[in-house]
Amino acid sequence: MKKVLIIEDDHFSARRLKRLVMDIDDTIDVYGPLKSIMEVVAELTTNNNYDLIFSDIRLVDGDVFEAFKEVMPKSFVIFTTAYDEYAMEAIKNNGLDYLMKPIDADELRAAMNKLNLNYSTQQENIKSQLNGIFNETHKYRERFLVNKGDELRMLYTDDISYISTENNHVWAFTDDGTSYPLPMTMNELEIVLNPDKFFRINRQYIASIKGIRKINLFFSSKLIIKLKGSLDDNIVISKEKTILLKKWLDR
Repeated sequence: MKKVLIIEDDHFSARRLKRLVMDIDDTIDVYGPLKSIMEVVAELTTNNNYDLIFSDIRLVDGDVFEAFKEVMPKSFVIFTTAYDEYAMEAIKNNGLDYLMKPIDADELRAAMNKLNLNYSTQQENIKSQLNGIFNETHKYRERFLVNKGDELRMLYTDDISYISTENNHVWAFTDDGTSYPLPMTMNELEIVLNPDKFFRINRQYIASIKGIRKINLFFSSKLIIKLKGSLDDNIVISKEKTILLKKWLDR
């Protein structure tokens, strides 16, 4: 094994994984990290000869399966993630390996040794295994059962303008500003919400495509976004997120 690619949108997770791989075999050339669907597609289109790919499931602009649908990896893939029950079940059902974050050094070594022992067989199976995952994932949430006073209500995702977090509580808001508590973290919501309809604009907000009221240019290539139902008119989008947001909107 000579070439390894890391697909990971978290800088610290990627740096730690690279160090662990190098500790196991310092002759391996480690490439990456790639942080977005766009970067993965571009890289695999021009350079699809890696021996092994370590891939997080959720990237900054969607899940990695979207990239793999466009360009199928020719190498074996070990998935790394901290959550996503749907994907984990699909990965196990299709015979692929995964490592839960934070990655344990001994488990990483075992996964790499397993691959070395069965490398030719694993390469032959990768296409059918990934296709199996494509067929089992993307079961996005259509609604949430939420509390409102002494009632239980159905909150449909199509009715959500945006989602925000404050003081470790997560709330979904409709266009008229009505709020509903959601018993999930923002990271978990990113997984279960359709990325064609929802975008994580910063740590505090997830916006619905229907919930965007106005977008203003800001200094240093940033944006200010205004959401339907929100009293906060100064939601700043970073330069990096601005690039991804524009691509998400311009489809």
